[in-house]
Amino acid sequence: MKTIAVVGLLGILLVPALVMSATRVAIGTGPWSGVYFPVGEALAKVLNKHVPEIDAVPTPTVGSAHALELVHGGEVSLAIVGLATAHFGVRGQREFTRKYDNVGFVMAGMDAGQSLVTRAESGIRTFGDVKGLRLAANAPASKALLIAALKPYGVAEGDIRLTLMSFAEQIAALRNETIDAGFLPVSPRNIDVVNLAAEYPVRILSFEASKAKLFEAVPDWTPVVLKARTYPGQNQDLLIPGTHTALLAHRQAESATIYRIVKTIVERNSEFGELHPGGREFTLEKTRFFVEKHLVPMAFHPGAEQYWREKGILR
Repeated sequence: MKTIAVVGLLGILLVPALVMSATRVAIGTGPWSGVYFPVGEALAKVLNKHVPEIDAVPTPTVGSAHALELVHGGEVSLAIVGLATAHFGVRGQREFTRKYDNVGFVMAGMDAGQSLVTRAESGIRTFGDVKGLRLAANAPASKALLIAALKPYGVAEGDIRLTLMSFAEQIAALRNETIDAGFLPVSPRNIDVVNLAAEYPVRILSFEASKAKLFEAVPDWTPVVLKARTYPGQNQDLLIPGTHTALLAHRQAESATIYRIVKTIVERNSEFGELHPGGREFTLEKTRFFVEKHLVPMAFHPGAEQYWREKGILR
């Protein structure tokens, strides 16, 4: 009996040791009230299921710039970052006063769309209707995307009353009618916008095709199709402002771990997509597109580079 008791005790003591041996992989995402966080949450579930040596945890951030700063400093291992933010952040340009370049490219991510969301009764029907009105964006990168979307309609930053506030604050402000429109993430899908649209009829603004061509001239940004019936009352496809995204890693992250992560994402893509529609775009083909279009904003992480060379994406 004593032998059994000792063996049992050793078993109990060994379990925490095995658990603690897992490498923690924090994934910088975006705010709770957005699209990036649920995508990061789905990614963590896939990795935890299929890469037992890691413990993946989604970590909310203020936005892409914040996520880039965290992965640069090693406070998170991975981050989902808007491509324009990654491009300017590693170079210390636009809203960045220094270079956040201690990062490596892992793979292409989903295209994420944002648009102005307004109550249907507001009378705002196009991006050209917002002159003099109260708008909101959540961060400098979001603001830059909004200003770029307004430009084809002849609306400049000085023509609007723009306030920076979180996505959650924008939702509350739309409910309280203290802003006329919020620039919110809506693609692939945002549950907070779903809930808002279930309470009040809302309108999500879309590009005219000819205006989208002008917006498309900036390589880091892209018009995104928001499928009909993504939200209550949305009965047709919408063409909205969007950005390519990228999965980045801290430059000193272990190469073998990053290699295994990329391999798992590609091989378990359908499972990732079932957890969140954004997961369907983390593909070999999307990374090939980035490489062929010269959209990769920095050097590949060595672990990712090994995988993409094996797959013939890099030569």
